[in-house]
Order: sequence, then C-alpha cells, then structure tokens
Amino acid sequence: MNVILSTSHSPQARVSSLAYARRVSERRRTKTRTAAADPSSGALAIAGSLGIVGGTALAALYVLERQSREELQRKLVRLEQALQEREQQIATQQEEVKRAQEYARENDMFRTRYADAARDIFKLEKALELKDGQLETFMVVAQRQIAQLEQQVRRLQK
Repeated sequence: MNVILSTSHSPQARVSSLAYARRVSERRRTKTRTAAADPSSGALAIAGSLGIVGGTALAALYVLERQSREELQRKLVRLEQALQEREQQIATQQEEVKRAQEYARENDMFRTRYADAARDIFKLEKALELKDGQLETFMVVAQRQIAQLEQQVRRLQK
C-alpha cells in the first residue's frame, strides 16, 4: 500500500491525503477482485505460482546437489588420503618382503654350507675314530712288543 505523506502539517491536508490513500487502496482491491474473476488471469496466477514453486524446487535441488557434491568431494579427498597411506604401507611391506627374501636366500646359502660342513665334520670324526682305533691297536701292539722285549731282557740277565 502506498501512503502519501503530506509535507504540510495542517489537519485538513492530512485528512485529504488519507482520503486519497483510501481511494487508491479501494481501486487496487477492485482490480484484484476483477482479475481473480477473470479465468485467464487465474490461470496466469496459477502458472506464476507453479513457476515460483518450480523455481524454489530447482533452487532447493541445486542447494542439495551442491551440498552433496561438497560432501562427496570431502569424502573423495579422505579416500585419496587413505589410498596414499595404504600405498605407503604397501611400499614398506614390499621392502620388508624383499629383505626377507634376501635373508631367505642367504639362509639357503648358509644352509647348504652348513650341510656340507656337517658332512665334512662327520667324515673327519670317522677318520679320527679310525685313526684313534689304529693308534690304540698300535699302542696295544707296541705294549706287547715292549712286554716281550722286557721278558727277553730278563731272561738274558738271568
């Protein structure tokens, strides 16, 4: 509603401006009533309302899409960070696997060397036992010979 304010402060000017404002308001009401009675203006009003509702719905969908897009982008960033962390973990695990494989190769190398050394030790122990056995038999033979020689010396001395 447009109200015309008068610049004069007289009571008559105020009354006339209020009367004018009432007439303008009454004219607008009658125009609105006649426009509502006209079917084409009613369809236009409905179409306008539908347009406003549709625009509001599209704006709401845009806002929802924007919010969901931002949320998805944040989620994507978090997933990318998690992926980078996993890739780093995989890289460290691969390095550990490589080190373990190297240790296994060295272990296999030492295992074969150990087996060879164990066979050599077994052979040496057998040879030592054989030598010990030969030495013992030599000692037994030597002691018998010494005993026989001592007996001969005693016989000769008598």
